Amino acid sequence: MSVDNQAGAAGGEVSQVQIGTEDGHVGLLAQLRELVPGAFPDGELDQGLLLSELGFGEPAQSFTFEWPGMAQARLEARSPTTATLVPDPEASVNWDEAGDVLIEGDNLQVLKLLKNGYAGAVKLIYIDPPYNTGESFTYNDDFSVSESEYLIATGQVDEQGQALTAKKERSGRKHAPWLTMMSSRLAVARHLLRKDGVFLASIDNNEVHHLRLLLDAVFGAENFVDMITWRGARKGDAKLMGAGQDYILIYAKDRAYLKDNNVRWRERKDGLEPIYEKVSKLREKHGEDYEAMTSALRDWYKSLADDNPSKAHDYYNRVDARGIWFPDNISSPNFRENLIYEWKGYSPPENGWRYDRDAMQALHDDGRLIYPEDKSRRVQIKSYLHMHETWAPPSVIYRDRRSASKQLDELMGVKVFDDPKSTDVLARLFHALTDDGDLVLDFFAGSGSSGQAIWEQNPKDGKIRRWILVQRPESPDTTSDSGKNALLAGYKTIFEITAERLRRAAVQLGGGLGFRLFRARETNLIIEKQVFAKDGQDARQHLAQMLFHAGQPPVKDGADPAAVAWEVVLKATNCRLDSRVSVSEHNGIKVYEFCPFVAEPRSTGRYFISLDAFTLDTAKHIGLTDADSLILRGDKVDNEVTLTLAPRLRSKLILLERVAREVSL
Repeated sequence: MSVDNQAGAAGGEVSQVQIGTEDGHVGLLAQLRELVPGAFPDGELDQGLLLSELGFGEPAQSFTFEWPGMAQARLEARSPTTATLVPDPEASVNWDEAGDVLIEGDNLQVLKLLKNGYAGAVKLIYIDPPYNTGESFTYNDDFSVSESEYLIATGQVDEQGQALTAKKERSGRKHAPWLTMMSSRLAVARHLLRKDGVFLASIDNNEVHHLRLLLDAVFGAENFVDMITWRGARKGDAKLMGAGQDYILIYAKDRAYLKDNNVRWRERKDGLEPIYEKVSKLREKHGEDYEAMTSALRDWYKSLADDNPSKAHDYYNRVDARGIWFPDNISSPNFRENLIYEWKGYSPPENGWRYDRDAMQALHDDGRLIYPEDKSRRVQIKSYLHMHETWAPPSVIYRDRRSASKQLDELMGVKVFDDPKSTDVLARLFHALTDDGDLVLDFFAGSGSSGQAIWEQNPKDGKIRRWILVQRPESPDTTSDSGKNALLAGYKTIFEITAERLRRAAVQLGGGLGFRLFRARETNLIIEKQVFAKDGQDARQHLAQMLFHAGQPPVKDGADPAAVAWEVVLKATNCRLDSRVSVSEHNGIKVYEFCPFVAEPRSTGRYFISLDAFTLDTAKHIGLTDADSLILRGDKVDNEVTLTLAPRLRSKLILLERVAREVSL
């Protein structure tokens, strides 16, 4: 497995029975930390920050990371969206069977639309956001900050423009728009992660320090895990340092939860196969002369270049009949009183042995223990390479990005996208951090590398991971050769490149791969506006006007019924985008049935939507049960139907109408 839960393993911590019940205050703080991690900058609640995060009171005076536009970002994160996701089966690949989803649209709107069905469902989020070079980035027009606004917000000039500092600082104005764009999206995305979820973000030197502070605020500094350095090719035109590296910041949704459940991220060590092959040849040459094999193996390790991955395991430099091994420490990492005992004349280490008496006896009988002649020295254990083939992912990755560009260019037939991420590096991370059935989200999809990476990794370890990719329909950069090539090839937006890359990858990789394509669009529903009394109207006339207005259709004229069905089920239920949809018709009344792609404990019933004049006979025809949910158009259904079904379905009967009515049970 790539993700291990090893609670209760030898040498692990033992849970204890709590004497009393949980302190209510502690529990409440834990809930607040889960909902508003930014209010706990140093692990302790900052009341001022809590009020500030909730939009109340003055900005906090404690140590915080602030920038002009932060208030706007918080408002954007909290504001609802009326947009919808419209299915496009024709542009999809293998729509009926696909479990992966590609979405065209502004990622902030899309993330909000995903909350109903995917809150707490995503195992891993990976993003490669637009890098802020200080000149421009895709979202600048929406979040730009004027110089005068920046100087006032940072306290460098007053409202009249009079200087309040000796020297004005203007460079932050280039960072503020990027931070504003990122902050709102990160805040919404965090709620989609599972309790054991993990967030990864690729970033370069320009914003890595700011993004680290921003992620501390969003996820809580205590949930920072590591920063991977991704070393690519050195820059040939570098004047001071070779550069050529990017970074991947890693945060857990709840690192304490991972620790409590002893979750370990693991990947197979690089360079193992050459070692096994070498020892196999040495066995053929030396037979059972293990001293000669050991000597030859050590000489081979010395001949390897320092950057050869096999050399990282050169301490496994002894050979016996069982395999390649090294003498390992057998001391317990933590003090355990029951592990303090004398063993065959050898005194225990300070913290005790790593194993209890029964386990030590089993190791002794198996010939795994190494006893020194001097009783004052420590007993050791033979640690075999084939028993320890996995380890935690490294903090430094070496991979030339030019190979990823070459592969994408060959797949697309021409260079249409600059600097795509390497699918093999992403696949390596997904293998180590996720498991069978996990869901991965990338809301800055770019060329779609993360989707292809998952497709490539799944057959390698026999796992089935699903993905959701989101990409804004931005125009290609016409100042670059790739952007010009994209337009000449007929790609009007980056999203079209994303979709076509995944279509071609599905064909290239085979195995019945596919994805569902949705597009973020304006709502198909009528957005209710307040009805004001006209001049000369009395209260009775105003009420009649309101009742007339409330009885009007809740759906826009000409709206596609299937798109409306998807919209209402996504907004009113926890249905997901991979739901299987079937359509039945009885006496001219059409009913859409939504079922989960994979049966889940949370889904005990079915979801039915009818936009026609649904009747009790229709309910009988579809076999409606009390466990099912039913969505009906309030302006099409008779009161008799709602009054009959409401006592059975209760909250699972949902009416789509301009003004909500009260149905007495």
